[in-house]
Amino acid sequence: MRYILRQAALTFASFAFLYVLIGGLSYLVFPDPSHGGPRDFQVAERTLFMTVPKYVFLGRSVLDTPDSKVLIVGASNTAVGFIQKLIQPKLACAKVSNLAMGGANISEVAQVIDLVRETQSRPSAAPNTFVIGVWYGMFADSDIRFADPDRNRGESDLDIEKYRYGFYRRTANGPVAVLPSKWLDAGVMAIRPLLLVEKAAREARTGVNLLLTGRRSAQRTEVEREAAVMSEQDKKKALEYWQESMGFKRGISETQFNLLSSTVASLLDSGERVVLVDLPIPSWHRDASPYQLGYEQKLQELSGQFKERSNFISISMGDLDGDLDYSDEVHAKRHLANIWSDRLAGILSSFACREKTNKPKVSSRAPEQATAASSDH
Repeated sequence: MRYILRQAALTFASFAFLYVLIGGLSYLVFPDPSHGGPRDFQVAERTLFMTVPKYVFLGRSVLDTPDSKVLIVGASNTAVGFIQKLIQPKLACAKVSNLAMGGANISEVAQVIDLVRETQSRPSAAPNTFVIGVWYGMFADSDIRFADPDRNRGESDLDIEKYRYGFYRRTANGPVAVLPSKWLDAGVMAIRPLLLVEKAAREARTGVNLLLTGRRSAQRTEVEREAAVMSEQDKKKALEYWQESMGFKRGISETQFNLLSSTVASLLDSGERVVLVDLPIPSWHRDASPYQLGYEQKLQELSGQFKERSNFISISMGDLDGDLDYSDEVHAKRHLANIWSDRLAGILSSFACREKTNKPKVSSRAPEQATAASSDH
């Protein structure tokens, strides 16, 4: 028995030593980013966190600072359309972070906002400015949007990350935190060896893909996206895809719109600022979609609900609807993303950087010609 216990102790000590060694190596390869931001969560692939949902969930503690912050949330068109490195130099008053996630609906956007606010424990922190990019495709219920066979129906990508390393546990009422948010950094430090091993495995798969296909991933490069032109068949397939993604319903989800309304109200009531951006899509998609008209009507109602609040503005970029400016049915090409980013930066410089809460004014059809914004959908 003594021999067995001794061998078990040696095995455990060796494992612990190896675990600590890999953890130390992770700091050499991927140094812990200093707090204070700004952060571009869209570069997750270059970090230890690998994916945007994982980066947002595990790396959000960098947002717990007293500085003024602009936090961009939304789906993939928000992610590629608002370029953090272009917006940040034009906004000296605040630190800009892009936390948008591909495939997000309003429920997952609300999750991101809740995680950020949960992390920001400082009572004296400057108010956040949340930029919420929306379009009709985000208004599908979670049991439709997140119905993959390898997860429980309705569980978002963020939910998966909550459960993956035991930070949360599943209950009948949804995820329940096991580790308080104040211990987030300690928890991430504890799993760093696992993250580094996962990162190495992912890079190995990428190397195999490069060897076999000549590509690192199936995603288009920026050059390929810039050159892309959709055929009529591509457009037909895209419309069919979004009908399926919306659950083949006649209209957008009332539940998701109510959630957006309550989320905006909660942010405004807590003194934070909200910029609600009605994102454009190419004109062929806008005109052919059975969901666009209902979406526009509901968004007008929501914007009108908050238009008198000094810490709220809504803007539309509907004039940027050129078919050839999009690589597919929803994602702006880089040259158009530059325009999106410039417009947003111009609005934020008047809204997020003002010291007083006077209502700014801007034309929703041509924001780049004005200095501030108003709710006039």
